[in-house]
Amino acid sequence: MKETGWAWVGRLAGFVALFVACALGLGLVASLFTGPDAAASPTIAWWMVVPVLTASFAATWLLAVLVDGQRLSWLGLRGGIGGVTELVLGSFAGVVIVGVPVLILAALGWVSWTASAESSFWRGIEVSALVFGAALAEELLFRGYPFRVIQARFGPVAALVATSTAFGLAHGANPGIGPLAFLNLGLAGGLLGVVYWRTGSLWFVGGVHFGWNWLLAASGLSVSGLDVSISGLDAVLSGPPLWTGGAFGPEGGLLVTLVTAIGTVWLWRIGGSTGDGGRSSASPDAGPQDGPRDEEGEIRSEDDSSS
Repeated sequence: MKETGWAWVGRLAGFVALFVACALGLGLVASLFTGPDAAASPTIAWWMVVPVLTASFAATWLLAVLVDGQRLSWLGLRGGIGGVTELVLGSFAGVVIVGVPVLILAALGWVSWTASAESSFWRGIEVSALVFGAALAEELLFRGYPFRVIQARFGPVAALVATSTAFGLAHGANPGIGPLAFLNLGLAGGLLGVVYWRTGSLWFVGGVHFGWNWLLAASGLSVSGLDVSISGLDAVLSGPPLWTGGAFGPEGGLLVTLVTAIGTVWLWRIGGSTGDGGRSSASPDAGPQDGPRDEEGEIRSEDDSSS
């Protein structure tokens, strides 16, 4: 059953207000520990990730759990081995998808690597953790509670379009972004939205996001225009910027456009058997529902499921 009325506006407005308030407060505290030039840094750092991750989780918990009376599993944050398995499988899928254009770039000789003198094992671990935190924070913000609320009111397609658009717009100020990069980020948001819709697992979609970003960082390539290196490799792109993405990284090129489209279809097909996407069709006022689902997230009858 879809929601009616305007309650969804209040839920989304409350979510955004809580997130902004928490993020600004925590960001102010973090600024006390950073230098004056920190804001101009083109790479990832703890003062960027920790306030956003903490604020996104706090807003999610306050609205979904405290206000709506749901469990975090309603959002697809299962505990135990099930959640870990979904995270691992999602990370593998993300590595596979973005690994394809990286391999094509290497095969065509459009990317070369040199060793970096600034690398270290522990720095790689630190940045990997930050990449994971950033991916999870963005999934809490753009899938998670907002996706559930919009889907409960308008259906999954509207939730997919709205969250994908917001995801692309949120990256509009990244260094070196251009029209194609902006389009690709919107398409990537669509891919992640499809994953969340089909699996119902925030761990799985967070894993896809993390695996995608981690593979780029491990390859020494820019991640959405940010210099995020974890492997001690510096990558140099020398092919046509239209295909390689140039300084923005592969996400600004046509190779990623094509692979994202193909990856979306692939994850749509495998997503229905990976997790319980049915919770995404429940409203914030309803408890989790069980039973087999069709592609629209509706519960099928026993006769339908056996046909």
